[in-house]
Amino acid sequence: MSKNIFKYSFEYLFSFVKIKLKIHWRFVMIKKSLVFIIIFFIFFTNNIFAHTGIKSSSPENGETIVNEIQEIKLSFDTKVEQNSTFTLKTKGGDPVSIRNINLDEEIMEGTLDEPLNNGDYELDWSIIGVDGHPIEGTLSFSVKVPNSNGSAEEQSANKEVDSNSLNVDELDKESEPNMSINFIIPIIIGFLFLIVIGMFVWLLRRKK
Repeated sequence: MSKNIFKYSFEYLFSFVKIKLKIHWRFVMIKKSLVFIIIFFIFFTNNIFAHTGIKSSSPENGETIVNEIQEIKLSFDTKVEQNSTFTLKTKGGDPVSIRNINLDEEIMEGTLDEPLNNGDYELDWSIIGVDGHPIEGTLSFSVKVPNSNGSAEEQSANKEVDSNSLNVDELDKESEPNMSINFIIPIIIGFLFLIVIGMFVWLLRRKK
């Protein structure tokens, strides 16, 4: 009789310890999983915000220039480090000579050898962000400076056409869906937040 009592007591104690260890192990796994998810979330979002790219430019992307232009100015969301640069070419692929490029904090400015001729241009920029990661991008614009040898009526008509073209370009840019990285960031953050919540709920259910 005493042997049976001892046996059952031992089995009960063993089962109790086993259950406790199992619960403890699950609790430890929950904590480790949550810590890993939080670290991944912080690291990923910091990298996203560190690579938001260009903030503004002169000329702007898609803009039509009606005055002589000999300077390019790009503003970024991060400090621009050395070895950052940009190139300019015509729509046909011919390179445009750039006299010099200056870097000042978040600003990169370039001076051209001479004012741009009328036509379409493409600008490719490449910078090194403050975190050391390379960031690249492209923007395009057009130059349509009225001919100074034309009559006053022709110049007035050209200005009116260019003004209408600018308005159309602005409307097109406003109507186009904003697929820049700044638009995508909230979606990615929200998606990661849902993953964190889902993992937490799943782990709690497993604990039960």
